[in-house]
Order: sequence, then C-alpha cells, then structure tokens
Amino acid sequence: MKHYLAATPDNLAWPTSVAIEHCELVDDGAIVVHWADRQRSRFHPLWLRDNCACDVCLHTVTREHLTDLLALPLDLKASMVTLDDEGSLVVKWLLDKHTSVFNPGWLFAHSGLYQQQSSEPLHWTTSDLAEPISYSASNEHISDGVLFEVLLAVERTGLARIQHCGSSRDAVETLALRIGPVRETHFERIFDVVSRADGDSNAYTSERLSAHTDIPTREAPPGLQVLHCLVAEAQGGESTMTDGFKVAADLADQFPQDFAILSTVKWCFANRGGDTDYRWQAPIIKVDDDGQVCELRLLPFSRAPLMTEYENIEPTYRALQRFMEMANSPKYQMRYKFSAGDIVIFDNRRILHGREEFFPQSGDRELRGLYLDRDDMRSKIRMHINRRNQQACGSV
Repeated sequence: MKHYLAATPDNLAWPTSVAIEHCELVDDGAIVVHWADRQRSRFHPLWLRDNCACDVCLHTVTREHLTDLLALPLDLKASMVTLDDEGSLVVKWLLDKHTSVFNPGWLFAHSGLYQQQSSEPLHWTTSDLAEPISYSASNEHISDGVLFEVLLAVERTGLARIQHCGSSRDAVETLALRIGPVRETHFERIFDVVSRADGDSNAYTSERLSAHTDIPTREAPPGLQVLHCLVAEAQGGESTMTDGFKVAADLADQFPQDFAILSTVKWCFANRGGDTDYRWQAPIIKVDDDGQVCELRLLPFSRAPLMTEYENIEPTYRALQRFMEMANSPKYQMRYKFSAGDIVIFDNRRILHGREEFFPQSGDRELRGLYLDRDDMRSKIRMHINRRNQQACGSV
C-alpha cells in the first residue's frame, strides 16, 4: 500500500529534475520527449490536451478543470511541438489553435519514468520501535515544520508523539484543526477519557483494554485518533500500541490459512449503547487491489455474533485468537507511559491501541481526544511539499 504524497494537480510549480533535450511529433500523432538522461517518453495528444494548465483550461484558484471533456475529439492532433526559452514543452493544437505549455518537472513526474515520493509503510515490532517517534513543542507551540515531521512519521510508522504541549483543554482541538476538521461520530465530538460510573464504552472504565481499533461499527471508521494527556498521576494505565500491519504481514507468512480467513470472513461489530444501534460487517483484515493490507477492524468487546457456516466457526475463532495473541504479545505491543502534556497521533485503521489497568485511588488520570480523517493528514503533507516546490521554483 503506497500513498503518493508529492503529486500536485497542475504543472505551475514543480522543480525540474531532468531537462528536456528535444521533442518531436511523430507520424501517429504522439508527442515524443527526449530527456537529458537519454530516456524518452511518448505522450498521447489527448492526454496532454486534457492536462493543459493555462488559465483557460484550469481554474486559477480551484485548480479544477474548465475544459469540457466532451468538446475534445478523440482523434485530437497537434500541429507543432517545440521548447520555449525555459525548457518547457510547447504544443500547438490543430483543431482549436490552442497552445499548451508543460513544465518539464511536472511532465517528467507524470511520465512513468519518475518514482514519486511515496510513504511506503514501515512495519515495526518492539525491537524496532520501543516508543513512539517523539517531537517537542516549543513553549507549548508546535511549529509548522514540526507538525509536518509528525504527520510524516504517522504516515510511515502509524503513530507519533509530541511532548511538552501543556495542559490546556483546548490544545487537542487547536492542533487537530490545523490538520483538518474534526471527524464527528456518535460519541462526543471531543471526548474525555476518564473513569465514569455511567460510561457508554469500556474506555471510560479503569480496566485493561486489549489491542483494538476504534469504531469498527461504522462503514468508514475514523482514520486518525489524537489523544492529549492532561493528568497522569494514577499508577498503571500504560498505553499500548501495536503495528497491526506488521502483525497481519507476519500472520500471512506464518499462518496463511488464518490470514485468508481473517481477510475474507466478515465479522459484525456493533455499538448498541444508549439510543443508537451502529453496526457494520467486514473482514478484520482488509486488503487492497494489490493484495496489500490497508485497513484493520478489531474491537473485541463490540463483536456481534459471527454469522458464517457451521464448519467455519472453529477455524475462524482460531484465526482471530492467533491474531489477538500476536497483537497483544511483547514482541509486537509497544508499552509506554503517558506524561502530562503529551499528544499522541495514531492511525486508527492500522495501529491497535490499548492500555493497562490503572488505579483511580492512586491519583487522577485524564486524556482528551478526538478523531480526524487520514485524507486531511495526507492533504496537509502534500501542501507542505507543494509550498517547498514553489519555493524551489522561486514562485513564492
């Protein structure tokens, strides 16, 4: 599973990595670009015309297409191709006499020759990562540069910690809104994790919580969770984090039948507290079209009855038990103590989180948290990269 982070929607600002040596229009209508590194790319005229980034074809503010796709003939041809003084590809079109200019950096990045910056997940066990990768606020302020590094760490390893963030009850929302809008669920928009006699979730008790993801009861569970520790006086309560992608990968290698079961058999998760009844049915391990693990759903105390054939019951439970044993084992499960002022951000569809039992009589313990979507994090990362590209191009 790769998330490409360096792509921009247009060619206005993209540092040139390889210059265009020359270009030509060949007999079948294709535009061939010869690069300075001796590679060559063959571009279809229809594709180039559709991606023209002039202010007639692309909105200067929204960066969305203005060209009517239905107005482009499928047999579109160019009348001439050349290079301008800045080394950009210039294409003059035969039918509408339009001229398109393509930044060589953008063109090379979309040529199929360029390996875009991607965030290949770094799978880890506790021998690789004993605690979350940590950063520090300065006078309780998190700079844009630090936030960018934090989000990159979350995208790569699934979690990151920011220390010395203070104890303001508004801090977690202030930080979250710099990433994107708060993802609201049927729980409170911003929730306080304290021991409650009338809590509507096991999270609001002082009991141990095994490795799990939050809200698998929804069609699209929240992508990120942000937790801010306000008070950390109680004994116990160590936080636990497990790289569920690593557990799933090892399960596939060591117990392929169990992996096949957990990635195909659908479990139903349900939340029936109060006046709501949310439930969703899906495999515990989700794989993408390339067969890579892309999402986990596991909340042991919110499982609804498994609905499958009789002969599948025992193998399915065995597979789940094995996955849970691995996820809660010292080899895979990171344990660390929250300190007041810590903020932890983690991928709720990858990282299985939990905590050890804590003892309220020994002191107070309070966390404040909320959810975000992963799309907003990735957008924030791309925008930072875009600004860096613009600075490199001298456009800001």
